[in-house]
Amino acid sequence: MTDHIIFIHGVNTRESRVEPTYADNLIHLLLRKNESQAEQLDLNMIPLYWGDVTKQDEEMLLDMYQRSPLWKKMNFTAIRSNQLLQFTGDAALFISRYDGVRVIERLRLQTIAGLNKNGLMVIKPGDRLHLVTHSMGTVILFDALFSARWDPEKTSDYQGVQQIRQIIFGLDPKMGQGLTLCSIHTMGSPISLYSLIMIKNSNGVDDSIPNTHDITPKLQQLLTALYAVLQRRLPWRNYIHPGDPVAYPLEDLLAMMIDPSQQILDIKDILTQEPGLLDRLLNTATLGELAEIVLSGGRSHSSYWNSEVVANEIFDTIQKSASIIP
Repeated sequence: MTDHIIFIHGVNTRESRVEPTYADNLIHLLLRKNESQAEQLDLNMIPLYWGDVTKQDEEMLLDMYQRSPLWKKMNFTAIRSNQLLQFTGDAALFISRYDGVRVIERLRLQTIAGLNKNGLMVIKPGDRLHLVTHSMGTVILFDALFSARWDPEKTSDYQGVQQIRQIIFGLDPKMGQGLTLCSIHTMGSPISLYSLIMIKNSNGVDDSIPNTHDITPKLQQLLTALYAVLQRRLPWRNYIHPGDPVAYPLEDLLAMMIDPSQQILDIKDILTQEPGLLDRLLNTATLGELAEIVLSGGRSHSSYWNSEVVANEIFDTIQKSASIIP
């Protein structure tokens, strides 16, 4: 049986864009771990890359900014031109239907290519699927898999999202078919912030108003379907570097929103290293100093791809899945 591991990157918080080779170091760590085992797993690595899809639109916007007579008089123009524009720009563009479809199409084609050999789908009965997502990539992938805004009645003739969803067991349009999702790994993920758009009736809001960006119903549907078949909770590991400003805890939030009885989801927040002196200094820095340090650095946000802690936990989770789900 094969363990198919899909990787998806987020947005770089450093000066340059994410490169297509972003997952190479983590893949190398996983393969090295596998080679040291007496019984090796059959691993199929599928890194997805969407980092250049929105580049042209953001460059056009930056050009308009730079033509403003006020631009050179503003502070932090380097940060505004790179990290802030990429992080907020990619999020805004993905929310739009036009650029969202372009990103989804890239992911769809690369996923199909990763699951094919010589033009034929290589999925076999008993094969397993694992998701490894970073930063904004978590939001993008989870939006594609679970958000109601991509349901057929809302997307006219566009069927790309449905083709992605049908690869995974427990999701419409073919709930009883597809790969069994055996673990989720989120790294430096801001997805907990998006719970703010899922809140219902907290201020007397009419429950009849549709919330098209809410991912919780379909995510809960998937987890329930998996538990019914596997009789085990889905392992979800959320990795947090103490110096990463984009990473937030998920354990308590998802337990409350998705699995209050803690029966269908095994989620854990994992710190990739203990806080050091620099982290304590950041906690006492002024707001201006903190913004400059955080936005111009970004090493902690990309550190997961080189982390032995992350690689070991991912591999151990996959290995346990293989022994429980042969």
